[in-house]
Amino acid sequence: MTGREELLQRLFDYLGAVASGSPEALGLAEGFRSTENGAATAPGTGLWAQRPRFEGIQGFADPETGEAVCMGVAFVGGEPRPFAQRIRVVDGELLEAEAIVSTDGNGHFAEVEQLLKPDILYSAVVPRARRSDRDGLREAADRYWEGLEQSDGSIPRFNYRCDKYDNGAKTTNTLRTLLSPDGKVHTPASALNDTRAARPRARERRFPVLDTELGVAASFVVVDFHPIPDHPRPDAGSMYMLGVFKVVDGELRIIDEVREILPLGSTTPW
Repeated sequence: MTGREELLQRLFDYLGAVASGSPEALGLAEGFRSTENGAATAPGTGLWAQRPRFEGIQGFADPETGEAVCMGVAFVGGEPRPFAQRIRVVDGELLEAEAIVSTDGNGHFAEVEQLLKPDILYSAVVPRARRSDRDGLREAADRYWEGLEQSDGSIPRFNYRCDKYDNGAKTTNTLRTLLSPDGKVHTPASALNDTRAARPRARERRFPVLDTELGVAASFVVVDFHPIPDHPRPDAGSMYMLGVFKVVDGELRIIDEVREILPLGSTTPW
């Protein structure tokens, strides 16, 4: 089993190799697969060819799954873009790499510059008496996706202090959303309730990292948001995203999402 620190080092080594455009520097397993925004990419193509610079990277790892994920910023052609990466290591070899590189860096629901300053709350160790086990972490994250699919903010268990961030932007308990198409201030629960007209469907739910010590669950998902007649949503389509959840006392303490909107009905090969 590859340990947490080793997995994180493999993740940072991977990003370093992408930044230098040098896949030969990595020990890629036979059968290695990689994607960017759900599309298959070969080593040396896609991001590799653009040699991005990565900043604000915050990583998490799970020795039981052999996977590590991170979120932060990729500077592509000098432009900062919300970024998420997952890798999977099997028998010491890198077998999978999955990247989300968002084209939505600024707006009512995006503020990429904020991702340059990772929240230290995620790296805080949760006292043993307030931790959830692996099943509890997975359930806490899945209840959020289920709440989104049912447009029912009563399904997840939100902590009193919980807020949500989309591509870096704080989108709950902030006046900035008054100027958005939603035209209201959201709590984490009301943000889910307000999606009903778009008939969201949260599918392809995966949970590659469950860290009981940090209370972190990292989950990939694809969420269909259907067009709303007479009220076009800017996010209609299939939202492909990494959700990072901090769980304390079985409740969601903070949520970050890094997402890219794909055509409605898009799937990923994972």
